[in-house]
Amino acid sequence: MATLKVLFAAYGALAGGNKSEAHAYNVTAQLQDLIDSQGGIVQISNSSFGDPCFDNVKHFGACVIRDGDEWFFACQENQTIDFNTGGGYA
Repeated sequence: MATLKVLFAAYGALAGGNKSEAHAYNVTAQLQDLIDSQGGIVQISNSSFGDPCFDNVKHFGACVIRDGDEWFFACQENQTIDFNTGGGYA
């Protein structure tokens, strides 16, 4: 299994699509805990990270070091990411 270290992760939305109403959480520590406990496969959801922007579709972004290289991940809520594979390479 790959060695995974989360550099940064955020989860949130623009309330009603309004650019001046951004509500997001820094979920770096929670993501690291989930990666460690679930073998690198994590469902991105309010259940995992809380709900920073009630009644709005949330999005997720993260930078993770996998075996010494930085990889970038993004998705919409209720999707699952396998941090052991894929991602955008820096």
